[in-house]
Amino acid sequence: MTETVTGRTYTATRVRGFAPWTPRQDTLDLLAKINGIFTEYSAQLPLTNRQIFYRLVGAHGYDKTEKAYARLCELLNRARRAGLVPFEYIRDDGTISRSPGGWNSERYFWPSVRAWAENFELRKGLDQPTYTELWVEASGMVPQAAAVAHDYGITVYSAGGFNGLTDKHETAQRLAREMRDRPVVVLHVGDYDPSGCAIIDSLAQDIEAFTSELEPYGNLEFRRIVVTPAQIAAYALPTAPQKHTDVRGEHMDETVQAEALPPDILAAEIRDACVLVYDQGVADEVTRRSQQARQRIIDQMNDSGL
Repeated sequence: MTETVTGRTYTATRVRGFAPWTPRQDTLDLLAKINGIFTEYSAQLPLTNRQIFYRLVGAHGYDKTEKAYARLCELLNRARRAGLVPFEYIRDDGTISRSPGGWNSERYFWPSVRAWAENFELRKGLDQPTYTELWVEASGMVPQAAAVAHDYGITVYSAGGFNGLTDKHETAQRLAREMRDRPVVVLHVGDYDPSGCAIIDSLAQDIEAFTSELEPYGNLEFRRIVVTPAQIAAYALPTAPQKHTDVRGEHMDETVQAEALPPDILAAEIRDACVLVYDQGVADEVTRRSQQARQRIIDQMNDSGL
């Protein structure tokens, strides 16, 4: 590519696309440790850069500074371009897309319908005595959280930053609809620092205020499940002083990011929280009904010659 889209010129740029790379021995040693982390946490892939960073800090004594983290991010980008680290092992905040839908040809329609029928199942959260959602501050951790929460029929939402007013109102409307029939519990995963705590506190207060008007007799509870002071002590998580620019609420002597939790422990903490709001007996009955409904659908398709 000799011309830029905008017509501008640049004196220097990073490498583009796939690019050969011959790293130094110390970098190769670090890459070996990183690939060891991928092997250790293969069940939780993809990982975020920050999770890799904290595993290097905790297990290999990697320098715990933002400058070291920036170096690691650059190294991981270079390693992926060179084919030394698989792209799919690392989760980035990617593109948001909305397809207009439609089919390439009608001949693909009925095989798709048949596949839907053979994989039909009722929602796992159906008829549960409690409606539950899981909110995760770091959007890059949503796939890992969903891999656990979906086993319990729980939808995972990214709840990073201070949500806009329209989003808060729409969330309150969604929860209020569920509150008409059963209690609602919102589980939250976020950083233990002034901003991370303020994010969920402000969200909870605003949404509770909205839902109290929309469904005044409903039951809504927010539960902080990660990161908690007890987890910081139990897992000896790496801490950092409060940033001088982050002055929300009371001063905190120690702060911890959610991605400091090893991925398998994060999964276990999420699973433990999900189990507390999940009725296995109800779930077993829904599974039985799913099997019966699936067979009825397949029988109807067979009778129709589809």
